[in-house]
Formats: sequence, C-alpha cells, structure tokens
Amino acid sequence: MATYHDGAEIDRSTHSINYTEFTVKKKTEGMLILAKIGLILLYIGIVAVIWALASWWLGCISLLLSIITWYFTWPFVNIEYEYTTASGDLQFTKIYGGKKRSPILEKKIKDMELIAPYTSEYTSKFPSIAKTYDCRKSVKQTEDVYFAVFDEKGEKHQILFQCTNKALKIFTKYNKENTVTVDTLHY
Repeated sequence: MATYHDGAEIDRSTHSINYTEFTVKKKTEGMLILAKIGLILLYIGIVAVIWALASWWLGCISLLLSIITWYFTWPFVNIEYEYTTASGDLQFTKIYGGKKRSPILEKKIKDMELIAPYTSEYTSKFPSIAKTYDCRKSVKQTEDVYFAVFDEKGEKHQILFQCTNKALKIFTKYNKENTVTVDTLHY
C-alpha cells in the first residue's frame, strides 16, 4: 500500500530495517590508471595531429570532437559499486561516472551457501570457484571485506564486497546458518 507525504509517494522499503545500500568508489589503480592515461593521450593526440597536419579550423573541430569523445568515454574509468539489500534480495550494481547503472548480480540472501569475512579460514572451504565478482574499492582492500558464495548452473561463484553492520544483520536474519558475523566492521 502506498503512503503519501505532501503529495509524494514514499517507498517504505527504504526506511525498513530490512533495507540497506552501500556504495564504494573504485580506486584508480592498475589497469584503470593505464586506461585513464591512454584516454588522455588519445584526446590530446587527435587534436595535436590534426592541428599539425591540417589547418587551424580542422584543429578546432577536432578539439570539439575530442571534448565530445571525452564526455562519452571518461565515465567508463570512474567506477562505483553499489549493493542493496531489500526484502531478502541482494543486488550489486556497477555505476559508471555516477550516471550509468549496470546490474552485476541479484540473488536471494537465503540462497547463499556462505557469507563470511574474506579470509583464508573461510575461502579454503571453496577451493574451486568458477567466477569471482569483485566489488571492492581496491584489490588490496582487506578491511571489512566479505564474500558470498552461491551456486550458478552447478558451479560455485563468489562476490567480494565491503560489508556493513546493518547488511550483516540483514544477512543473519535471512540466512543465519550460513552467515559468519564479526564485531569489527567500521560501517
């Protein structure tokens, strides 16, 4: 049933104890640094080559085209990951440039075989993982990192993410027997 406040519909699920969302910005490292450098060199290179080989007005047009190209390509090197829990569902989304949203994964929390801290103590229970979805801010991040293992077409898959206290409570509510809790989360 919809609830209205000052004429606007309110989605009560976002105010529920069973709802949480958390967003992390992907750190610029490794291949992302190379991609950013490559794009900058491409933008500058196009303008410089046309300006040098042709006339100034073609250089101005190429500058305009570089700016347009930058507008459409730069968001793909500014990445955020967001996860949302709502009514027993866990959804991961990749966000490009703060605008374009691309769903990564959506699963029922109750279907997770294990939700635990990403340590060798727990990861060793699953020696053969077919696919890993990495939604951490950095590949070097270890603080508050959890992993969830699930079955997809007979293969084990896992997702790595930064866990929060509220999300951990929700995981425990919907899948208590397969959730490992800790008291040292920072969020």
